[in-house]
Amino acid sequence: MPTESTFLFAGLLFLAAALGYVFARYGDFDEDAEELRESARANFVKGFRHLLNEEPDQAVEVFTSSGDMDEEGLETQIAVGGLFRRRGEIDRAIRMHQNLLDRPGINRTQRDKARFALAEDFFSAGLFDRAEDLYLQLREAGEYRIAALRRLLRICEVTAEWDRAVDLCGELLRIEPGAVPLAQLAHYYCELAEQARRQGNWKEASRLLDQADSAEPGKLRCTLIRGDLAADQGQMAVAAAAYAEIARAAPAMLGDILPRLLRTVPASGLGQLLDEVTGTPEGLRGIALAVIRDPQINHPGAIDSLGRFIEQQPILRDLAGAGFPASTAMDSRRQAIERVRKALQQLTPPGTNYQCADCGYYSSVLQWQCPGCRAWDTVSAADRLLFKGSPV
Repeated sequence: MPTESTFLFAGLLFLAAALGYVFARYGDFDEDAEELRESARANFVKGFRHLLNEEPDQAVEVFTSSGDMDEEGLETQIAVGGLFRRRGEIDRAIRMHQNLLDRPGINRTQRDKARFALAEDFFSAGLFDRAEDLYLQLREAGEYRIAALRRLLRICEVTAEWDRAVDLCGELLRIEPGAVPLAQLAHYYCELAEQARRQGNWKEASRLLDQADSAEPGKLRCTLIRGDLAADQGQMAVAAAAYAEIARAAPAMLGDILPRLLRTVPASGLGQLLDEVTGTPEGLRGIALAVIRDPQINHPGAIDSLGRFIEQQPILRDLAGAGFPASTAMDSRRQAIERVRKALQQLTPPGTNYQCADCGYYSSVLQWQCPGCRAWDTVSAADRLLFKGSPV
């Protein structure tokens, strides 16, 4: 398996080749320029040797101690600093990029380039306040404006500054339509609506949900929050209708929706709804998964749905015991279902109820933004551990 040194060596070879091309392509007969290029070549080779000898501090000293610096030298220092950052050696990256930013002789374009590289170092290190200061300075810089605004938006997500995130989205969309997915903007409004709901400000929460609907009509998260708002206010029929809409549209969310349905749907209508939802393989799987994961669910219709799911899985049917599908004794059937239910509960590792489809991050609860890769709408019920190889 390649080591970090291998990756660094490959990166430096690429950098050396690129700089060699630049030196050759833009060479001329100006003696002063040629002398500067020769000095830059010598510094690069010297620093390169230190890196190959696993002497990064000496390499940083060489790169940062050179006097006059041309465009190629600046690019070299930024690139090597970037390699340090990707290796996790943030302190060395910061030293190199801060050195560039402090140089009095560089022009504005070069300074913006160094400022952005340093901001990326601070961002990678989790020093968001220092990164933010630099990104704000780049907010009006043409080349880095959108990149800086995107980073500021990410910082707002990490720090849960949703009001500011909405404003930054508006700024980005004015500069470049489509720069931010409208689904992402809708999530920001939903986050604010959740905050208002927790504070008991139901009117404000409803207004913010209208904003989310305007950004992305038909968003299931809006429907879920509206259902929760209605339940908070004792409007159980309205809440039940919202939850039922989600159950029909997104069976994968039944792990979160079923307990809400059990609290809000009248017993007379719940059986009919469960029959409707479990009419599809996805719905039956969703109900089964919800029953397995939540030991508090004891509704007969939900338990029976798990039984029907077990009947369709050869491995689970064997776990339930011989003759399970043909069993006519209700008590025996219920005992067999409970046996499988407890076994699967024990086999499920803690904190793995949900998984991000992009990065594989596991979590115990549904999260609209993955804490690992920060992607939106990629986390869903992780039923593969329970029903791997299932034909349903």
